[in-house]
Amino acid sequence: MDLDFLPFEINQIYNVNCMDLLNSLPDNCIPAIITDFPYGIDFQSNQRVKSEKFKKIANDKKPYIEWIEEAYRVTEEDGGRLICFYRYDVQDVLFDELELCGFTIKSQLVWDKKVHGMGDLKGEFSPAHELMVYATKGRYEFSGEVKRPTTVYNCQRVDAMKLCHPNEKPVILNQALIRDITTKNELVLDLFSGSGSLSVAAKIEGRNWLACDLDKRYVDIGNQRCSQVERRVF
Repeated sequence: MDLDFLPFEINQIYNVNCMDLLNSLPDNCIPAIITDFPYGIDFQSNQRVKSEKFKKIANDKKPYIEWIEEAYRVTEEDGGRLICFYRYDVQDVLFDELELCGFTIKSQLVWDKKVHGMGDLKGEFSPAHELMVYATKGRYEFSGEVKRPTTVYNCQRVDAMKLCHPNEKPVILNQALIRDITTKNELVLDLFSGSGSLSVAAKIEGRNWLACDLDKRYVDIGNQRCSQVERRVF
C-alpha cells in the first residue's frame, strides 16, 4: 500500500489535535478508523498512578463529535470503515452525527470485559461491558481473517494495577478488531490514542497506523510501547 502521499509519517503517534491531523489529510485516504472518543462525562478515574489519581480526560465536558464529519471525508470512498467505542447515554447524539455526516451504521458491538466495574453498588447493575458502533462509508465486505465476525468480543479488561491510561483498552481486544476489519499492511487511524494500545495492536498484526492524542505524556508512552513490540510474521 503506497502511503507516500500522506502529510504525516505513518507508524507514529503524534501530539496534535485530531482536527489538525484530519484537516491535513486528503479525501478518501484512510481504509479504517478505530478510536475511543471523549464521551462528554467529565471522566476522572478512581484508579491511581502511584499516589495520584489519573487526571481528567481532555475535551470531555460534552460529547466530542466534531471530528466525525472530517473522519467521513478522509475514509475511503467505497468501503471505509469505522469502529468507535461509546457509552449508552451518548448513543443518540453519536449515531445521529454519524448518519448526518454520511456513515451507514451497520452493527452495535459489545466488549464483554469478564469482570465488573464500580458505580452505584446498591442501586444499579454492575457494569461488565462496553459498547462500540461499527459504521461504513459505502459498502465494505469482510475480507479479514474472520469472514463474518460476531458482535461480541470476550476479553478481560486491563488489570487496574497495570493501566497506563484510565480508559485503556486491552491490546488483544484491539488486535481482534483490527483483524476483523482490515487486511495486512492496511492503514488504521486512531484519533484519540491514549496510551497507544491500538497502535501497538496494529504493529503486532502487520498493519500500518497513524494516531494522535492531546496529552504528550501519553503520546510518549504510546510510541515507547510501539517501539518495544515486533510485527507479526505472515
